[in-house]
Amino acid sequence: MIGRSSRFISVVLLSGLTSCHREVVNQSDDLTQIAPKENWKREVLATELDIDVAGKRGTAKVSLSTSSRTGASLEVGDLVIEEVKSGDVSVPFKVTAGRLDLGLPARKPAEVTIRYAFKEHGELKGAHTSGLTFTWPTFCGNLFPCKSDPSDGTSFALTLSNVPAGQVAVYPEKIVEQAPSYMLAWAVGDYTKLDLGQTAAGTRVSAWYLPEQETATREGTLRLVEAFSFYEQTYGPYSFGDEVGSVAAEWGKGAFGGMEHHPFWHVASSAMSDEETHVHEAAHGWFGDGVRIRCWEDLTLSEGTTSYITARAIEATSGQQAGDAVWSSYASRLSAVVASEDRVARPDGCNEVDVLKELWNDVVYVKGAFFYRAVEREIGVEAMDAVLRDFYAEHQGDAAGVEDMLAAIEDATGFDPTPLADVWLRSLGAPTPPL
Repeated sequence: MIGRSSRFISVVLLSGLTSCHREVVNQSDDLTQIAPKENWKREVLATELDIDVAGKRGTAKVSLSTSSRTGASLEVGDLVIEEVKSGDVSVPFKVTAGRLDLGLPARKPAEVTIRYAFKEHGELKGAHTSGLTFTWPTFCGNLFPCKSDPSDGTSFALTLSNVPAGQVAVYPEKIVEQAPSYMLAWAVGDYTKLDLGQTAAGTRVSAWYLPEQETATREGTLRLVEAFSFYEQTYGPYSFGDEVGSVAAEWGKGAFGGMEHHPFWHVASSAMSDEETHVHEAAHGWFGDGVRIRCWEDLTLSEGTTSYITARAIEATSGQQAGDAVWSSYASRLSAVVASEDRVARPDGCNEVDVLKELWNDVVYVKGAFFYRAVEREIGVEAMDAVLRDFYAEHQGDAAGVEDMLAAIEDATGFDPTPLADVWLRSLGAPTPPL
């Protein structure tokens, strides 16, 4: 995620959605007799969005699991909900403080169609005025009806219409695997596509840049194909399609870093020349997106793991000196954040922390990365890679936590990582980093 504090309409699509079983409420159900009720127990199984870009309107088809209780709830932020139906049946609904409650029968799955209007924001909280979207961590409700709990996964289908003339829209048409709600995004702007090549597994890698960014983009993505191929060969097959790439993001002055909007992740315009940012965001296809986090307190399972394998990929593709430079930069960032805004990388609890105010900073990135580096020194790099590969294979498409990773390390190698987790992930301060 974002780190350290030709004129024609073009659409980039990702194909391959597998069919999934959908149901609507039976026509004989008298929904007028079912009052809207708060119920967060229903899981979101699939989300299909049809977005009118210029008109700022959307239609969301949301498939929901069954529940032992009536009702269902979704986050809708500042959306204006106009209509909710299940098939041809109108669904009673009520909006309260950004929460949409639906009147649905118990013990039946359902597919509801929600028509709504959305608005653009000057901040990174939904649809941005620059033509981008950004919903991490909990702002998906400003873009579409959703559940922002990081453990909740959904498949996606997305169609953009009414794209302004002369603009290019970059987005995935379909995401077949279960993904976190914040992963879906689109970008509309004056983009040029740069084809970078194909990995050994056949994944096509590209970059989309804005005017006067070609040189920076070529510099930052010089070895992106090789890095992505390293991830595929080392940690397992990529699960979000056969075309991927970096998309330049105009987030505003001072923004640097990226956001894991796979398969077309966003990179701040100011970071388009930065190899580490491109490679880091690509790595989220395995950890953070491919394997979701169970709780916000597990954020370092996403960011720390990704930071570690980013260093591995850069060393493997650019050489030992380049890899050492990444670890040296991590060490500098570690010193800076411990001195200025130290935090525990894995605090106690599950979804009890305000992730933006109380957790997210460089701690989850660099303390997490050095935890893995310390374990690697004990078990060896090949064993560390094997643990991560097996962990991804076991948890891909699902949610996991830091404790699961600690257990996986010990089960696979016999080495107990608990003491290292205590000093790197569960304590303030930091020992001398293993470089």
